[in-house]
Amino acid sequence: MREVTVVYQDGMMDMVSPSVLQELIDNDDIVKFQRSSGWVYPEIDPVRNLVSSDYQGVERRFA
Repeated sequence: MREVTVVYQDGMMDMVSPSVLQELIDNDDIVKFQRSSGWVYPEIDPVRNLVSSDYQGVERRFA
């Protein structure tokens, strides 16, 4: 699984897994994270939730 570069609220950078990234976004622990298209600011840019409670099917994205 590919790791994602994040910048925490205190300015420190780190590499995290996608599941940890979602937790960091949910807890408002990061200022931004990097996608192939550039930096994403969770408070400004649209960010989809990796786990949707509405979907009842099998999760295939990480298979």
